[in-house]
Amino acid sequence: MSHSAAFDILPSAKEQYQSKHLLQLNRDLSRVAKQKPFIKASYYDSPVGLPSLRLQIKDRYRSRGLIINEDDLCITAGCQHALFLSLFTVCKPGDNVAVESPGFYGVIQLLEQLQLNIIEIPAFPVTGLDLGALESALDKWKISAVVVTPSFSTPTGALMSVANRKALVAIANDHDFAVIEDDIYGELVFDSSANSDNHPPLKAFDSQDRVILCSSFSKSLSRDLRIGWVAGGRWHKDIIRLKLTSQLASSRVQQEAIAEFMLNGHFKRHIASFTSTLLDQRNQLLAAILQYWPNSVKYTLPQGGLALWVEFSENIDTTKLYAKALEKTSPSHLDNYFHALVIIKTV
Repeated sequence: MSHSAAFDILPSAKEQYQSKHLLQLNRDLSRVAKQKPFIKASYYDSPVGLPSLRLQIKDRYRSRGLIINEDDLCITAGCQHALFLSLFTVCKPGDNVAVESPGFYGVIQLLEQLQLNIIEIPAFPVTGLDLGALESALDKWKISAVVVTPSFSTPTGALMSVANRKALVAIANDHDFAVIEDDIYGELVFDSSANSDNHPPLKAFDSQDRVILCSSFSKSLSRDLRIGWVAGGRWHKDIIRLKLTSQLASSRVQQEAIAEFMLNGHFKRHIASFTSTLLDQRNQLLAAILQYWPNSVKYTLPQGGLALWVEFSENIDTTKLYAKALEKTSPSHLDNYFHALVIIKTV
């Protein structure tokens, strides 16, 4: 993270994705900020967040096969904050928490900060969490929670099947643990048909209110918007109370602007444009892999998200390779930008 490695491959690159819809979002932010500025400056928003934004988020999930109410949602300062609130609420220091391996390093940092024991569960590069390995771990340890990204997880880009999603929730019911679902890439599906009834969030199969759904706009819209949400299930009131004591409230200006942006259809159009661009970039990356490493690596074909998994031969030290790739991204090597991008994206 100190090297800006969270998908910020080359911040100084001249060519960046430019969405005309983001310009509209900036206009909405500017206009909302000018409306009743003294009132906004004098009052905090409710800890649960703006009703109009929660209503728009609810409607987006309805289009993806999940029926929830706006009262089931609490606005947070991003997905990482939502994960923190969830883990802090359902676990106490010394509890065991299962995570995907390989998985998102930010979750590992959260668990360490909260003094929770980490149980690594192998994850397949294409289908995600190994449920057989999870059940074996449950035979050995009492697990309080499982943190999982079923849709296009980092760093593999894996997509968990509907059968496995149902099976995971059933295992959680049988063993009485919380499932903390990181849905931050759920909108970034290349084939829109795969994002509705085919692959709804885990929470769509939750019959006992034990799935906590976390997400944000940072990957689907803008990293500069620290606006996320959590649907806490049976722990929702406790999560809201913790949000009150840890953050108090979220930016009303940002919430109003995003809600208006979504209400007017701009978010839907932005997602369509953005995922089309991501698909083109995935295909360019695959073409480069086939050109430069035609027979020397294994790779996946992700159906969404931001990550593509590549396996090198065992004699290649990817940590050293990463350092060399960083050298290629210096201003004097911008002509080699795309080749360096290929290397860094795959380690």
